[in-house]
Amino acid sequence: MQNTVRTYLVTLTALIALSLVSQAQDIVVFQEALYSGSIGSQGSQRSAVFTDPILARYAAGTLTAPQAGEVSGETARGQTVRWKRLEADASGAFTDRSLRSGTLYLTCDSESDRIAVLQTNGNSEILVNGTPRAGDNYSKGWIMLPVQLKQGKNEFWLKIGRGGRKTLNLSSPPKPVFLTGVDMTVPDLLTHEINDKLAAIRIVNATEHTLDGLTLRSTVAGTIRNTRLSGPITPLTSRKVPYTLHDGAFGAGPQAVQVELYQGDRLLDEIDFTIQVKEPSQPYKRTFVSEIDGSLQYYGVRQGQAEPGKRPAMFLSTHGAGVEGIGQAAAYQPKTWGHVIAPTNRREFGFDWEDWGRLDALEALAHAEALYGTDPVRTYLTGHSMGGHGAWYLGATYPDRWAAIAPMAGWRSFFSYVGIDEFAAQKPMAAMFNRAANPSRTEALLRNYAQHGVFIEHGDNDQTVPVREARTMRELLGAFHPDMAYYEQPGGGHWYGVDHQRVFDFLKWHQKKAVQDVPVLEFRSVSPGVSATSAYITLYQQERPYDFCGVVARQAVRSRQRQSNNINERNISVTTDNLAVFKIDLTHFKDLQGLALEVDGQAIDNLPWPQRNEVWLKREGTSWRVIPEAPGPEQKNPVRYGGFKDAFRHRMIFVYATGGTPEENAWSYDKARFDAETFYYRGNGAVDILPDHAFAAAAFPDRSVILFGNASTNLAWPGLLGDCPVQIRRGVLDAGGRRLTGDGWGVTMVRPRPDSDIASVGVVAGTGLPGMRAVTPNRYFVAGTGFPDLMIVSPDMFTWGVDGVKAAGYFGNDWTLEHGSVVWSED
Repeated sequence: MQNTVRTYLVTLTALIALSLVSQAQDIVVFQEALYSGSIGSQGSQRSAVFTDPILARYAAGTLTAPQAGEVSGETARGQTVRWKRLEADASGAFTDRSLRSGTLYLTCDSESDRIAVLQTNGNSEILVNGTPRAGDNYSKGWIMLPVQLKQGKNEFWLKIGRGGRKTLNLSSPPKPVFLTGVDMTVPDLLTHEINDKLAAIRIVNATEHTLDGLTLRSTVAGTIRNTRLSGPITPLTSRKVPYTLHDGAFGAGPQAVQVELYQGDRLLDEIDFTIQVKEPSQPYKRTFVSEIDGSLQYYGVRQGQAEPGKRPAMFLSTHGAGVEGIGQAAAYQPKTWGHVIAPTNRREFGFDWEDWGRLDALEALAHAEALYGTDPVRTYLTGHSMGGHGAWYLGATYPDRWAAIAPMAGWRSFFSYVGIDEFAAQKPMAAMFNRAANPSRTEALLRNYAQHGVFIEHGDNDQTVPVREARTMRELLGAFHPDMAYYEQPGGGHWYGVDHQRVFDFLKWHQKKAVQDVPVLEFRSVSPGVSATSAYITLYQQERPYDFCGVVARQAVRSRQRQSNNINERNISVTTDNLAVFKIDLTHFKDLQGLALEVDGQAIDNLPWPQRNEVWLKREGTSWRVIPEAPGPEQKNPVRYGGFKDAFRHRMIFVYATGGTPEENAWSYDKARFDAETFYYRGNGAVDILPDHAFAAAAFPDRSVILFGNASTNLAWPGLLGDCPVQIRRGVLDAGGRRLTGDGWGVTMVRPRPDSDIASVGVVAGTGLPGMRAVTPNRYFVAGTGFPDLMIVSPDMFTWGVDGVKAAGYFGNDWTLEHGSVVWSED
């Protein structure tokens, strides 16, 4: 079978070849398969670096179609894996028990070039005639991708994901442009509110043209709202877009909604559905626009009451895997002294409350605090299963946000629960990638839990999350924590409810201490860009990026005589670890009459107090010096600190290249669309995709930009990366006085956007097609994967793993390579 794959894919670890049976009613049905189990896989799915012999051939452009009985490769344990033939069941699904990992390879014939709609489940990524597309890893039925079929044979490679049934369906689009009611984000309307609310729906563009000038018109009970869409929808893709609908204090029950899609005055499609109107005493959904990407998200609410004379408390409850925020909220009865707020983690599985999951929790928390006027000193955190991990993770990462936390049936970290593989750290490159994974090492922040109360609960017969997770935390915290409670449910499995009176009794006993009443503050962080401030300390810059940093700060008030008066002098002593710059905030100390400060045993003179209520300190060699203000925004700081994933914030825009060869331009657009589809699937995301010639910096202020291509192909490169110390062009990569030549170098990188104090520029680049294909996999959207500021690879990575990485590391606090921490492999 001659290979016609244009090959821009993903990680491939097993193969299935499927033959078309029929195409009745424009639905493609498959009956046969070739299958090969997992091969390669140095490192886990939660690793930026891995091996994969099939992907190595793909990147090199030598991937050919499989044959039954051929050797496909070896497992990580050295076992030979061969392709074998499978048969589909009557529905066209492959259900063999061995299909727990691997890749499906499907073929079908088309009589002509045409556009079809691809739907699939049970796979994480797809290669359609050489073009990467997102898969349906959790078999949710959300994937609906317009694809271009060519006359003759068409090939589909599917990387197997979770779920039992593996299917792929191809059908003709119902219209060139259409709306789908699958995976809408809708709020609940409320009987007591008269206002406009936001919902979101997907628009599918099954044409080869970019759509703009679109308007969504919603009608609820005769009231019309028009929402003009701000961004285009690029060819052969879909986008989930927010729109406005009217809430008119209707009676409880279903309410009819009609949504129409217009381009100018032309009606393209319409859809009718019902939305729920709820009483405020019922669990309900509240939507908001995320500043991460401009998408519409929601959180579940179980609205309670407030005690007389008090503001209501806030109970932030993080859900488990496969559970939605509204389901989490519904698990509670209304509270007499506060509200339960249940964020979504961006999806049911989402990001395990890390990465964009933690940002979603913070966004929902801020939105709910402002809307419901909750009491900041009585804000609590709890969660179950994956959400129990969320409680451990958020409780350690943002310790001063909570009066108390209550993880239930939770796992501590990926390392303890799913067993993330670490690289042997004897080599500097391996140590660098271990460092990049530090944000997931919850236990390294153990002492942060001392800032709030901790209630641990777990069933002793939990077969999903072993009780050892809770027992280990009990042992670790028991060594120092003065305010911890532990409950182990006899015979308890994984789920026996979350709304336990003992938990809420514990929470009610706690409220956050005033800053001046905290004699000892222990605060650690993996990076100021993840978590910077606790109480009166802000960690601003590290000496070693993404290595743990922190302080132990002690304060006491002493009476001493100044001239003829006795004054209360506040003595603050700080011990630091891995800090270059930090701040002490004095605004909380209302009784401040005198100040004495010591840092790492050094008495600090020339304090700016009382003229200013903050002290900025910078390390110079082995001593500390007071500086007048924070380093400028052009340097690394908590708002923009790096790590490649950090570029995917601030309503990022994906900008693809049009200035290269047809093959380079095709890769650039295909990769941008693939990343947008993946972020949609994993994070309910919505990303603007633009060609380079349509990007004007002034039109998109303070928005992060992800560039695909290189300086030779992407027209937006000079304005955004002209001064970057790493330059990638066709055939050449220059970095810090080093030059790499050839077409096989691929780069992921984050830089500060030069015309913004907050936004970043992310780079997904290659010196040629092999290098571009080397960075096509997008594991940076998988929770727990560690991607440093800069990573340079070639297709050799898929053969040699970490030994095949050319360079990886972090820029300095001034964003230079000279002052950074970058490891280069031996030539």
